Amino acid sequence: MRRRSFWLFALAALCLCCSREGGVEKIRENGVEVVLNHVDPYRLEGEPSTFDLEPVLTIDLERKDLAAKGMGSAGEFGVDGEGNIAVVAFKNEKNFIYRFNPKGEWLNSFGPFGQGPGELEWPFLDAVFPSGDIAITDRMRKYIVFDKNGKVLKEIRPDFNISYVYPLENGNLVLERPRYERASKDSPWPTCLSLCDSSFVEIKELDRHLRSLDNNRLVPFFMWRVSAGHIYVANEERGYEIWDYDLGGNLRRKIRKEFRPVAATEEIKKAVLGPGYDQPGISQDRYFPKPMPPLSSFFTDDEGRLFVMTYEAGDRPGEYLCDIFNADGVFVGRKSLDAPWAGLYGGPKYVMAKMGRLYNNREKESGYHELLVRRIIWKK
Repeated sequence: MRRRSFWLFALAALCLCCSREGGVEKIRENGVEVVLNHVDPYRLEGEPSTFDLEPVLTIDLERKDLAAKGMGSAGEFGVDGEGNIAVVAFKNEKNFIYRFNPKGEWLNSFGPFGQGPGELEWPFLDAVFPSGDIAITDRMRKYIVFDKNGKVLKEIRPDFNISYVYPLENGNLVLERPRYERASKDSPWPTCLSLCDSSFVEIKELDRHLRSLDNNRLVPFFMWRVSAGHIYVANEERGYEIWDYDLGGNLRRKIRKEFRPVAATEEIKKAVLGPGYDQPGISQDRYFPKPMPPLSSFFTDDEGRLFVMTYEAGDRPGEYLCDIFNADGVFVGRKSLDAPWAGLYGGPKYVMAKMGRLYNNREKESGYHELLVRRIIWKK
């Protein structure tokens, strides 16, 4: 009798911990929902599963008018509420920040080189606001916000190094920073992701990544994006699993996916190491684990969808498969995507989906960069 009661209790507990909503498999771990996605996507009624891309605009930095204005490369970028594009790049002669209207026409530039107020040395783009304001982290020491005309609205120098900052609607900040003070000769320093107040005082730590001393890849993935009330975080230590926090820093779900292991292709090796990747003396095993990681990067859209770039070859050379998740963390489809900057260099903001358009930066054969803008046409 006791044995029968035990198994009835175990069965009831299993039913409570594992469920299917609309055919989607979910469990709970320590009170947190875990969405279990498999190799093949779920088919949800009324849910788009992929998309087509329709060319809208190309900003080619080989243009003579841009060279005359001192712009030499296109790095990280963002889009404001009117569709104006702000580009932050290092290899420019005059300013670091250049702005374009939705037609690709140059608007203005600002952020000259220097150490004084409003000046930049090594800028990374944090965010472009709907208003056109632009937030920048400079040389890991300064957080600065410009308006769309280049006027300095805020400039803060925390007493510690910072990597990226994202200002939230509620006034708090999502902050990525190295914690050098926690390093030792036997243990490297961790990168920490925290929720902070507007004065950079930590409210809570969301995640951390410990950089291995013998890591065999150029860029370990520890990435995060903010979109539509979600703070998404991917950490290589967890494999193909993305954590979804609300803006209060509460972990509301884990998005977990099965995957097919793949090896580094010759195309990937050339893209990472350059044309001489196969020359004698280059230890490729140092850079390319076997198998490759399950994901390389991800980006989001305005509705909270996740677009996860993998190392799986796409339909054509230069394309990689992108896994598509809805805002509930459900794997709903795939798309072969020619966004190599997103697929192979995951940390910086080289690709994004906003206002129904896909933006991505890529290098031409000539060595110049171009920024592509394409309309996203969803289909089932």
